[in-house]
Amino acid sequence: MVTRFKQQMNMPYSLHDMVVSNITCQNGTVYLEFEHGFVSVKEPYTQVDGKIAIENVDMDSTCVLLLSKLGKYGRFDGVKVSLNDFIKQYGKCCFEIVDEMYGFHQVEYIGYLRLPKDNELDLIQMSLSMYFNGDIVYETEE
Repeated sequence: MVTRFKQQMNMPYSLHDMVVSNITCQNGTVYLEFEHGFVSVKEPYTQVDGKIAIENVDMDSTCVLLLSKLGKYGRFDGVKVSLNDFIKQYGKCCFEIVDEMYGFHQVEYIGYLRLPKDNELDLIQMSLSMYFNGDIVYETEE
């Protein structure tokens, strides 16, 4: 017997190449604010201003992985921190999302953390992983 399953998420917006400018947590909800919103996945693929609320997040199963600096290969260098600790330490930094993955009560945003360094930007590979039981709410100005 062969059983096939193809998961389809049908997300209303893409976060690819979008920049998270602020992350906050309140009463089990994680809020992501964006520099320039996000892009509709329906034609004409317009970019809209907005923010995201991820409801009923299990903060004990939520983490941030800070990996190697951009372009650095070889030995692994990184750290795993709680989302609350990440916000305390890197709350003023921006996070550019390159990839987003959704699964059974999970979301993972992968990209680059922008660390200010003198007159340049230092980019560190980053992953934000969350388990949640609520909805992902897109609050737009449309």
